[in-house]
Amino acid sequence: MPDSSLPRIRQRQDLLTVPDFERAMNDIAAVDLYEQTLLECVRAGTDPNAKTVVVTYEGYVEPTFDAERGRELAEEHAKATAAIHRQREEIIRVLRSSPKHMALSDFDRLLVETEYYTGLREWDGTGEDVAPSQGTGRLTRQHKEDNENSMDCETLRLTETPSFIKGKLRPYQVEGVNWLLDLFSRNINGILADEMGLGKTFQTIATIAYLKFGMGIPGPHLVVCPKSVMGNWFREFRQWCPALSVYKFHAASDIRKALVKSHLQPPDHLKYDVVVTTFEMVLDEFSAFQKIRWQYLIVDEAHKLKNDQSRAHMALDSLHTSHRIIITGTPLQNNLKELWALLHFLAPKLFKDSSVFDAWFDTNAGQQDDNAMENLHKILSPMMLRRLKADVNTGIPPKKEIYVSCKLSKKQREWYLHVLTNDAEALNKASGGSITSLSNVLMQLRKVINHPYLMKGGEEGPPFITDEKLIKTSGKMVILDKLLHRLRADKEGQHKVLIFSQFTTMLDIIEDYCNFRGIKYCRIDGNTSGYQRDSQMAAFNAPNSEYFVFLLSTRAGGLGINLQAANHVILYDSDWNPQMDLQAQDRAHRIGQKRSVRVYRFVTDQTVEERIYRRALKKLYLDAVVVQQGRIQSKATNQVSKEEMLSMIKFGAEEIFKSRHEDITEADIDQLLDAGEAKSSMLTDETKKQIQASLASFELGAEEANLYDFEGVSFRDGEKTRTLHLRLKESISQEDLKKECEKYGDVVKVALHPNLKEALVYYRSLGSAIEAQSKLPFESVFASKDTTAVVTGEMITELIGEQKLGRGHRVREERQMYIPPEVRTESRQPAMRLPAAPRFPSYQLFNAKRLTELHNLEVALKIEKWKKKNAKKPAKESTIEADEKEEDEESEDEAEAELPPVEKAERERLLQEGFANWTSAEYRAVIAALCSGTVDLDDYTTIAAAVGPTKTPQEVKEYILAFFERGEQSVKGYARIEARIKKARDKRQEKENLIRAARWKVESCDTPETQMTFRTKGVTSLDKKLFLTAYRSNFDNENVASLFQTLPENKFDVWCQSRYESYFERRLRVLLFSVKREWELVNGGDGNTRPLTRKRME
Repeated sequence: MPDSSLPRIRQRQDLLTVPDFERAMNDIAAVDLYEQTLLECVRAGTDPNAKTVVVTYEGYVEPTFDAERGRELAEEHAKATAAIHRQREEIIRVLRSSPKHMALSDFDRLLVETEYYTGLREWDGTGEDVAPSQGTGRLTRQHKEDNENSMDCETLRLTETPSFIKGKLRPYQVEGVNWLLDLFSRNINGILADEMGLGKTFQTIATIAYLKFGMGIPGPHLVVCPKSVMGNWFREFRQWCPALSVYKFHAASDIRKALVKSHLQPPDHLKYDVVVTTFEMVLDEFSAFQKIRWQYLIVDEAHKLKNDQSRAHMALDSLHTSHRIIITGTPLQNNLKELWALLHFLAPKLFKDSSVFDAWFDTNAGQQDDNAMENLHKILSPMMLRRLKADVNTGIPPKKEIYVSCKLSKKQREWYLHVLTNDAEALNKASGGSITSLSNVLMQLRKVINHPYLMKGGEEGPPFITDEKLIKTSGKMVILDKLLHRLRADKEGQHKVLIFSQFTTMLDIIEDYCNFRGIKYCRIDGNTSGYQRDSQMAAFNAPNSEYFVFLLSTRAGGLGINLQAANHVILYDSDWNPQMDLQAQDRAHRIGQKRSVRVYRFVTDQTVEERIYRRALKKLYLDAVVVQQGRIQSKATNQVSKEEMLSMIKFGAEEIFKSRHEDITEADIDQLLDAGEAKSSMLTDETKKQIQASLASFELGAEEANLYDFEGVSFRDGEKTRTLHLRLKESISQEDLKKECEKYGDVVKVALHPNLKEALVYYRSLGSAIEAQSKLPFESVFASKDTTAVVTGEMITELIGEQKLGRGHRVREERQMYIPPEVRTESRQPAMRLPAAPRFPSYQLFNAKRLTELHNLEVALKIEKWKKKNAKKPAKESTIEADEKEEDEESEDEAEAELPPVEKAERERLLQEGFANWTSAEYRAVIAALCSGTVDLDDYTTIAAAVGPTKTPQEVKEYILAFFERGEQSVKGYARIEARIKKARDKRQEKENLIRAARWKVESCDTPETQMTFRTKGVTSLDKKLFLTAYRSNFDNENVASLFQTLPENKFDVWCQSRYESYFERRLRVLLFSVKREWELVNGGDGNTRPLTRKRME
């Protein structure tokens, strides 16, 4: 008898009835379902082990769907969509072949094409009406009237939330769904660019649900998003429309193939309405996703699409999709090229060339159009919907941003100046050092501003002890401690706080602080797994949660996170990109938030952090002007230049040195918080005015764009130099200005200011600059460099008791200042300054040997002059005759110290022969093109294209001719380079002969399929088919094998399909050389050519 007291072992019911593969899939699904159920219970604050209670939603009706009818409608819609796309391609083709259309400007052509492409203008079949419309108002009104009179369009318009949605669409969300449905009805792809927190996900889900249950058109639909957002999409589908079947595809590589087999096959009968996955999964399993014909491709947080050359962009563009929607709260983060990349993804036939966009807004070329900004919105309006929280009635309480001014502690001040003095030599240079060194200095200063413990050696230890020093050594930590203490003390407010930082090491310090103060916290950074992210968010948002603080890194915590339980957001440090900070704030300030949100931005005054914040504020409003008001920012604002970094580092260094440490009191906290909101508003208004004023004149409005800083260092009007500062009465392009200036001498560079009214011109010689200054038809003055030290000697002396001498720091020694009598009476010879030896890089093709000889000759003459002038002479009485004689001797010495006229003329000629304006990179590009074997030696246009936009074909021609003429005496290793070029040329010629012979072989036969023969062993009909296949593919050896195997007669040929590609390539090579021998015999050759080996062919 079995012991009844022992626990009963429950055996799996599917152990014997279900295959191992299906059982493994069921286990994965069960684990995922358990995690989702558990997290839902944590969010709701309910017991996961309690009995499930069915919750009914008022107004919700379980929808029905006729699958058979749905397949028929989907097929009809697919055929109609394909026909519409073919018609649009034909429209674009007809327009671009019309001389009248091509005579329009670049913008007008694209505007007309966009109006026809989006259906705003009716196509008459001829394309004669190509005049651009004066505005989209008439076209838009006509389009709306057509929609109202169309029965089909009436079915695509919502007036209230459908019954199959478990929720309530707000009025502006109903409008957004109708906009998406309108795009669907007109077969147009679009960008839903509502501000973060307005419910873009909900609007998209409602659209997909209406297509299936309202119109009867099923999926499948593909949602591609970052991993951090994937779980949120899955939950939103289950919450708002549980009738849609959704699958979340994301797994490790070892089980991914099994998941593809189980859930993504068969491709034409997918069992899910929606598949949610990540960019990485699409790239790794691209073949599986490409086999499926998707109804909608929805790309969320489309940052990876903003580079049209990225793998993600090209892979998603290759998927078979009927419609595409991009969802992003930040359609423009950096530059106009990103916006073009999104438009290119949506309509690749329409937006083919980004250079057209760049030409409209090229301020440096002087071609910017006053109406270009407004015209851009004519193109964007049919394809993008952008709304802000301030524009719609969201019901979300407003947020307030408070600028919290922080001070450096005594220890921070010491470390700040220590970082500056360590790099004083580089910072005090006119050039400011390399951009890498400046970036490093900037990063170190930001660490010091956050907390001195982030610096190596900043914390005392080991052992490392967490005590009050952790707080008092950082000005920000003092304010953070007092602010959190005040919020925790307010029990009735039930406050919760989000703390964002750029540095995970700073989050480590704040984590230690939370443990020290006994504060319950959660944390998310780049190392947090997906399940940990979801579980911590659920625990923080749960009712009566004990967690008070949530620590997040700005980049990892800005996407896919909903923390509406928090009503306070602390930005411990600011991001370079202001959109990252906005995304961080919107983790709490979003739909569902019932309380007002206060955002505290910690900024340490008179440090680099203040300059970073001001720069971010300017960039934020420039971006807003682009998307909302139709203005385009300059490219100069996209990246931090070396000059801007140096300006940031300079800012406040002197004030920090002179300041003294003062303790922060409770009264200071009250004053900071009271004044913070006013200061934030003041900075915002100041930035708005600056941006508006600068945009009015096409300036950037920022200090870094000032004329006297935009070329590396400050410039001021000064003595005669080779640099001229021009003030232009009328706008002129940079190219025309350079041509005008070159009339008076060789111009090194012309730098045109963004306002097109000022410029700097760099001449190669002072004489040219003097002549140009007097003859140019512009107001011009000489400009000289004006540099200031970042780290003064006073700062170095006080901080480290040393001064800079020679190569490094030397301890100062006291010196006795006296003058011996013999020194006072004896005259000393002045020091002689010799000119530096010239350097001539070999790739600039100077005659370096002869130029060095002339330089040495000039130096020898100067030394002789110096010796003669300072030779000891007996003292003589000063007379007028003696003085005149001495002056004559000095003038003779001056003439003797100069090169003779013949040598001087020779030096000028040799300097003119070189190519001083050529760089090493351009030289390498020319050599790479010549050695590639793909271009002729005289194809200067193609070679110039390989070099880049800096050189014209004429300049490349002159350089190549000089290279072959003087390369042997100028370039090291010229013989080896010449041999490589000759080898590449011979290889190309041999390949061309092979193709020429092959064409002769085929075209000499009336019916090559039957008449063609080969002088090789084993000639079969397979050889003829292979040779003709290669002939039709223009002898593209890389693809001939795959083309041959896909021929209808070879698809079921087991022998043919079992061969490797290398077999067909080898066989084709044998046939080609056999034919080439025949061709040479016919044309008078000896026919002894031998086939190249594989190594030689490669």
